[in-house]
Amino acid sequence: MIEAFRVGAVSRNGTLWDGLDLAVGDGEVCVVTGPPASGKTLLLRILRGDRRPDAGDVVVGGESLYRGNPGAVRAFQATSGVIPESFPACGGRAIGDLFRISSVAGAGISARERKEREEELLSLLGLHGAQDAGFSSLSVSERARVSLAVELFRGPKVLFADMLLHNAGREWMEMLGGLFRGLAREGKTVLLAERTIPEKWKAMESREGIVKGPFRLFRYTAKGEVP
Repeated sequence: MIEAFRVGAVSRNGTLWDGLDLAVGDGEVCVVTGPPASGKTLLLRILRGDRRPDAGDVVVGGESLYRGNPGAVRAFQATSGVIPESFPACGGRAIGDLFRISSVAGAGISARERKEREEELLSLLGLHGAQDAGFSSLSVSERARVSLAVELFRGPKVLFADMLLHNAGREWMEMLGGLFRGLAREGKTVLLAERTIPEKWKAMESREGIVKGPFRLFRYTAKGEVP
């Protein structure tokens, strides 16, 4: 479980939020929504251990990320996947290269098994046979889906994704919902930051989301339905 206690964040223009409490359990898909410049990306960084909050703390599995052993942060990040809102140029690398340079890519599996897994993930995300394509030549939607495939290849316990649904495009909403539901059933956690939640997803929530500072939090569990 990821728990934020009384977290506050300050930017050059002043306080973004203060006293924010948030909990994301194992086997949950959570979507944090908020307007531009509300600090959604910053919140994801704080929850992952990338940026110390200006107030409060984040606890993962009972261990503090910011007030305890620094090894707790490294261990948590080693089992986490991250999909940024903006994608790096990747120096002209092909898609297949991204799998090979992933921090734990291929550990403990044969080259054949690795290739089969790459092909499986790319096909799942509509990119069959694209290993040799240059990442920089792809559309925004394709880059988002490739980035997701590369992170899933690592088998993260927690997946942080910034504007993934927006970047992937409306036609992928239903498929990604099913994919995230499957991850939740495996006990994995998915935390998404978006400007708005897709209407079809919102229809699955009986409430208008839980207000958390400038954000709304929509949560779905493995027992419930993710659209």
